[in-house]
Order: sequence, then C-alpha cells, then structure tokens
Amino acid sequence: MSESKQTKKVIGEALVAFCEEKSFKKISVQDLTKKVGLNRQTFYYHFSDKYDLLRWVYLEDSLCYLKSESLSLENWEEQALKMLKAMKEKGPFYHNTVREDPEILVNEFSEITQKLFISLFNQMDEEKQLSEKDKYFYARFFSYGCSGVLINWILESYEESPLEIATQLFRLAQDVEFFSYQLYSKNEVE
Repeated sequence: MSESKQTKKVIGEALVAFCEEKSFKKISVQDLTKKVGLNRQTFYYHFSDKYDLLRWVYLEDSLCYLKSESLSLENWEEQALKMLKAMKEKGPFYHNTVREDPEILVNEFSEITQKLFISLFNQMDEEKQLSEKDKYFYARFFSYGCSGVLINWILESYEESPLEIATQLFRLAQDVEFFSYQLYSKNEVE
C-alpha cells in the first residue's frame, strides 16, 4: 500500500473511532490529526475537509463493493450484501454520520446505483423504445429510492438483516426487468 493511501487509511480509522464516541459535527480536523500524530497540513494534503474524508471512508469501506469493476447485474445482490455487512459492522459510525449529514452517503450511493440502473435499462431495451432521457430519469428515480431505503435502514438501527435488504434490492432490479418486458410485450400485441 502506498504511503499516501496508508496515511488516508489511518486518518479514516481515526474518524471511525471518534464517531463511536462523539457526534460527527463535533469532531474537528485538529481532533483527528492529534489522534493520529499528524499535522494539519498533512490532513489537508489528502483531504479538503472532514466531509471529503467522510466521503472517502464511505467509498473505501462499503461503497467499494458497488464500484468494483466486476460489478454486474448478475452479482449485484452479492456485492450489495458485502456493502451492507460492512456498514452494519461499523454501525455506530454509519448511524452517527448519516444522522448528522445523510446527503454525502445518498449522493455517493445514488451516483453508483444510477449507472447500474442505466445498464439494466440498456440491457432490457432491445427494441430501443426508451430515450436516453427516459433511462436517465428512471435510473435516478430508482437509485434515489434505493438510497432512501439504505438511509432508513441505517437510521432505524439495522432492523432488517443485510441479506434481507440485499435480496430486496436485487428483486427490485429483477422486477423492473420483468415488468418492463411485460409492458413492451403488451404494447407489441396491441
């Protein structure tokens, strides 16, 4: 691991540890640098602020499973399960940070899932009946819905198991594909 990546990891781990003790809003860059024995200049070399650090931790810790080059519709459930397990494993961190500022996780998760839904719509639309604008709108709609489920799951203290949520997300993608096929088939008959 490169020295830069190692430094980021150490700072990220400090943030996760602090979030188990106190509110994300009350954690300062000075708290983080003091805990890991670095100066503020080193922190700012790697991150623009603590929100940039938070975004990085989300991407490295859990969202990395959805950003994987090997992600496909076929392994979406498995990768989503890995993401959800990672989130639940660091439950207090995710609960604390999402309660304080849900937008960072919503935006990062939605950006990733929009691409997945667009891929799904491209695969389904063999007849080329959807415009690019339609695909983009539908992808945004579904990804924001999924992010709402994710945020609710975190804020409700992980009531369902990661497997239950991952299965539901996968079934959503399958159902979209199935019902779209049914709709197009019906339109062809009429």
